[in-house]
Amino acid sequence: MYQLNERQRQAVETISGAVLVLAGAGSGKTRVLTERVAYLINEKEVAPWQILAITFTNKAAQEMKERIAGVVAADMRDMWISTFHAMCVRMLRRYAEALGYTKNFLIYDTDDTLRLLKKILERMGLKENKSYSDRYIKNLISKYKNDNTTLDFEQYAEERNPFIAEYAGEIFDEYTQELQKQNAMDFDDLLLNTLLLLETNGDARTYYQNKFHYVLVDEYQDTNMVQYKLIKILSAGYGNIFVVGDDDQSIYAFRGANIRNILEFEKDFPGATVIRLEQNYRSDKKILDVANCVIKNNEGRKGKTLWSDIDRGEKPVLYTANSEYEEAETIAREIQRLSDEGMRYADMAILYRIHTLSRILEEKLRLYAIPYRIYGGISFYERREIKDMVAYLNIIANPAADLQLLRIINTPKRAIGAAKVEALVQAADYNGISILEVMQNANVLLTDKALIKKADEFCEMYERLSENYTDMSVHEVMERAYEVSGYKKMLEEEQTPEAEARIENIAELINSAYTYDGEDESSLEGFLQNIALITDLDSMDDQGGVTLMTMHAAKGLEFDAVFVAGMDENIFPSQRAIDEDNVEEERRLCYVAVTRAKQRLYMLHSNMRTLYGRMQPSVQSRFLDEIDSDLLNCIGRKKPVISQKPAAVKGKTDLFSGGFSIQKKASPQKVTGNYDIGTVVEHKTFGRGKVKSIAGEGDSRVAVVDFYEVGEKKMFLAFASLKILK
Repeated sequence: MYQLNERQRQAVETISGAVLVLAGAGSGKTRVLTERVAYLINEKEVAPWQILAITFTNKAAQEMKERIAGVVAADMRDMWISTFHAMCVRMLRRYAEALGYTKNFLIYDTDDTLRLLKKILERMGLKENKSYSDRYIKNLISKYKNDNTTLDFEQYAEERNPFIAEYAGEIFDEYTQELQKQNAMDFDDLLLNTLLLLETNGDARTYYQNKFHYVLVDEYQDTNMVQYKLIKILSAGYGNIFVVGDDDQSIYAFRGANIRNILEFEKDFPGATVIRLEQNYRSDKKILDVANCVIKNNEGRKGKTLWSDIDRGEKPVLYTANSEYEEAETIAREIQRLSDEGMRYADMAILYRIHTLSRILEEKLRLYAIPYRIYGGISFYERREIKDMVAYLNIIANPAADLQLLRIINTPKRAIGAAKVEALVQAADYNGISILEVMQNANVLLTDKALIKKADEFCEMYERLSENYTDMSVHEVMERAYEVSGYKKMLEEEQTPEAEARIENIAELINSAYTYDGEDESSLEGFLQNIALITDLDSMDDQGGVTLMTMHAAKGLEFDAVFVAGMDENIFPSQRAIDEDNVEEERRLCYVAVTRAKQRLYMLHSNMRTLYGRMQPSVQSRFLDEIDSDLLNCIGRKKPVISQKPAAVKGKTDLFSGGFSIQKKASPQKVTGNYDIGTVVEHKTFGRGKVKSIAGEGDSRVAVVDFYEVGEKKMFLAFASLKILK
């Protein structure tokens, strides 16, 4: 057995009855789970097939299997270590006929479900009704099933959206009947039907209650009501239920997680033993003090205080910037400084509450040639909705941009399908003109009347998009394109969290246009050129880069240095959380973000933030106010003072050494040196290479450099720090 602390050993060896282990961040819960199973098998001679261990992801289940197999001599193939859904499928295959299914029932994924709902909505004549989005209905049905409410679907839907009450019940009935007819279950049915089986079929219930002497559940704070009921039934046979979780890390209510399951464990299982794992093996004590300061303000928690023997790092930094641009640049400069000191890029992360904050961060990282990767997502300018809007702008500026036109010709849907598009492409090729010109001359060049009609409609829309665009600001052109194209209406009608995120992303793109419009000689073509330079610079999205991710995605991960950006009120906590009185979950999210840091923690807030083209005052997050000021190195609260002290590292001044200072690399410098095509240069990250081309003028010059080891890179000469060799 591994060396365990006193609390961990207690959790491993308390094997009778109900046990709740409140495992704080970095407290070794995976080790406890593994050692407990090993203890049951090796010391108490429990057969592997008498143990059920449930986790939330296939990856976690596989890791648990491998760890357990490494510490026990018994054959583990018969032990149930799986996700909730895999466990339910296994049970349903055995007893499917008791529920009216055959053992080879189908499992419908999200795409299957959406296709079926589209078919039903079309059959009911609701396809064009904006209240009945297939994705919205799908999400509502999923939430309804996971809540396991006693309401029927019609009542449930009416409480949440009265605009769909008229047909909600009929849609749900049709959906359910279609699944049964096709001998299929969706993902939520796997859980719900297993619960139905165990509640109504005595043979199945008795079999599994007798089979599983010990039930273990990981990440218990993330369980929903159906999962809770499944666990309670399965553990009722022997009463040995062991759950591990952290109420302070319950951040998935939007997925159906119900925090009451962990908060009321002792009520649900009278006589339960509660064990708190509070020693953290990951983070510096100073970081945990900040986390404890924030989370203690939540009322809905069991209560624990993280502590650590690690106490050798610097105080966490609270940096107050003047704008989001200074915030992003400060992060980029400090990452560069940490890298110069020897910290790997892969050991650093930037966390944010909402995806839209990544745009400026990405731009600054690219300008500093800092490699990065977007975890669990894609780069801002690579997102579908952003590429779609940029495509609209491109065809306004350049009517001959066929590829861009093909991207949006049927987005939103305009009944211009693949066959019609192929006809347009062939006509353009045959006549040697652009696709738009074909559409503008459809009466002459085309014979398909339906296609001619659709081409005329598209051209009418295009004329409205492009009319007098050279006399307008870029943000005005973009706002008009968003509205006139129908893209805005399409997203608003979808009524899903995904659509809301896409709307926020487009709002941020429009925001970038407002900022650009403040520059000299701004034009749509110039704006598109800037985007092309940003997106065409190599993404550097490799395993060795800084990680950018939302706070939700960061759960379970750890980094040497963590930057938490955008800690402004109404961003974090979000305005929605404030309006819906759900600040406690946001505070738990802050706790998760802070406890990802092992050595260095930076929290950043901006006094001003650009919203819809206007710099607006921004108040720092209430979570920052909850931290004792003596725990933080507060920088930037007062008027910046340029430090006169000598550079600390490689000619640079440490921004976070106690006072605000300016680094020389904070803004573009005059480009020196005779950079010509063929010049051999050296870069500290990419090594040696040769200049292939140079575009632009002055400090805006961009070079394409063919590095001998990593290939071609586009670089702003003002930032690239290239050394001329010959």
